[in-house]
Amino acid sequence: MKAKNRLGILLTLIGAVLGIVGTYLIFLNWYSPALTAEAAEPGCEILLKYLMPALSDFGILAGVLYAVSAYGFFTAAGWAFPVAALANVLALQGSWFINVPFMAAGMPPVYFIIFWPNLILYFLLMKVVGGLSWNRTLLGLVTGMAFIFCFMNGVASWSRIITIGSHIFVAVQRLNWVAFIGWGVVAVGILLRPKEWMRVLGLTAGVLELVVGIPLGVITTINLGRFSMFSLGPIFSLVLVVLFLWPNMWQRLTQSPDEGRLITQAA
Repeated sequence: MKAKNRLGILLTLIGAVLGIVGTYLIFLNWYSPALTAEAAEPGCEILLKYLMPALSDFGILAGVLYAVSAYGFFTAAGWAFPVAALANVLALQGSWFINVPFMAAGMPPVYFIIFWPNLILYFLLMKVVGGLSWNRTLLGLVTGMAFIFCFMNGVASWSRIITIGSHIFVAVQRLNWVAFIGWGVVAVGILLRPKEWMRVLGLTAGVLELVVGIPLGVITTINLGRFSMFSLGPIFSLVLVVLFLWPNMWQRLTQSPDEGRLITQAA
């Protein structure tokens, strides 16, 4: 068995334990306190009641995919790495945003116990096991964060619709989720096999998030009198849109080192 496959087995088994055992333990110990917590911001109590079970589904599903990937690495199957990459993206999605309403309700951000180890797994899986370049690894991470923040804007808008009812949240709520889906496809695609259509999809998702996310960020920043978390989606989307529009930048960021040497030699 190759060293990369052995490392892949070890890393994915760790991810499986984090996703399955870790998610169960956190949910069973913290869901009841979350239901009775007094939220500092409107809508957080709704997020804790409904979003915590939903994102726990992400975490458990990620753990199952990690376990399947471990079997794939054990049998040296070609699908092992793609399944591990998908598991990692789901694990990061399921363990980041939920910490925000936890902290807003005065509770510890317990899901970081799952998030930070998965972030380490991300770099080890992409760089060491998958052999991706630093450019692709970091670009995948940034698109993954845009994926998380657009999801966050859609969910937070939904909670504000219920608690406040402001028309701006009604107008943009669903479109944040459209951008979220687009960035999710691009993030996974960059890690597995980047294609030109992914750049176009990323531009579409990014511009869409700028159109619907900037008004949210501006209005909530004014109302709160401080930086609004709604601003993170459009900020990350703006950075990615600039990168995707920059001439030849997509090719530079997504090509493998071998491809880069071949292009240079041909030139």
